[in-house]
Amino acid sequence: MDLTALAPKITHFLVASRYSVPFWVAVVVFLLFTYRKASVTFLWRNLHLIEDLVLEKEFLSQIDLPLKLLLITFAITPFSVFLPPPYSVVLFRATGFILPLLLLHVFMKGFDLIVFSWYFDEHRGTKFPLVFRVSVLSFIYIIFILVLLEYCFGLNVLPLIATSTVATAVLGLALQDTLKNLFAGLTISLEKRFYYGDWVAFRLDPSLTTIGEISEIGWRTTRIRTLDDSYAVIPNVMFTSNHVVNFSRPTPCYARTLEFPLSLNASPALVCKILLQSLQGIEGISDEPPPEALPLSVKSDSVVYRLRFWIKDFVSGDRIAGSVISAVLADFKAADLLPAPSSAVVASVEPAALPPAVVQPNAHAPNLNDLSGL
Repeated sequence: MDLTALAPKITHFLVASRYSVPFWVAVVVFLLFTYRKASVTFLWRNLHLIEDLVLEKEFLSQIDLPLKLLLITFAITPFSVFLPPPYSVVLFRATGFILPLLLLHVFMKGFDLIVFSWYFDEHRGTKFPLVFRVSVLSFIYIIFILVLLEYCFGLNVLPLIATSTVATAVLGLALQDTLKNLFAGLTISLEKRFYYGDWVAFRLDPSLTTIGEISEIGWRTTRIRTLDDSYAVIPNVMFTSNHVVNFSRPTPCYARTLEFPLSLNASPALVCKILLQSLQGIEGISDEPPPEALPLSVKSDSVVYRLRFWIKDFVSGDRIAGSVISAVLADFKAADLLPAPSSAVVASVEPAALPPAVVQPNAHAPNLNDLSGL
């Protein structure tokens, strides 16, 4: 074989022939296909996108298959010129449609992973409902596909857009309540006023208040575990439009207030001292803010004293308040300062503006009424 005569032919094939461009495209695509993970990693780290090795590994795993298909399609495209018409035209249009679509798919995979899963879920603590994520991504795909159909195949997409607009209007009217709850759920997630595990008081109307722990914030409803260990499922639109008090924010510490009516002859200084001393030894009462006791109001036959203390564990609030009432009544009895017979000890929870629970002073082991039944 004469290598001297073969060299110009090889050079012509690689540089000036009609096969040179498809050949070099195929070579480049083969190298990218072989070193695709290393190439993506190189770009990721040199562009300083996000310095998170776990996210980088997950990103490579998510885009690996669509990236393979993208490179294979890109390698096939230049060879369409060697097919006879109309096959060359069909192949060129098909690859012209598939390439941007696969490129969009790679981008959307990364967008969904980085924006929704990494940024909002992990770093902002905001969990978007799955239906919202699917709706956003589907809308982008549909618009992009319609544009590609018109650009690559010359299809008139206006009838499709008009049909989809009518269908969307019909679905919007049929799913008004669902959509309201969906956007209300998004509002709850984005505003970050409530989190899983928060104790809240939800007032549906003046005669019905539900107190419980938020166990789930879904795309349509919010589920609350009440004090009696049952579940209340509340539509999100009602949860955002009615009066809701969060006992866990901005701090998990909340106040319990007890009011004791005593005789006008009792010494205020002595009464306040006894009230504060009665809290000693009762577990669950916070030292900060410190408890406070003071005369609150004067009536015709008594003076009302208020004892306020702070609790961190909402579930134990009734038990702790009951122990405080028992201790205070015992100390009053020892000091001959029993409440007036015509009065009652009043207990309330702050910061909620709830109807107070009334505990009769002559009860042997007084307990607060169950607030979950208000």
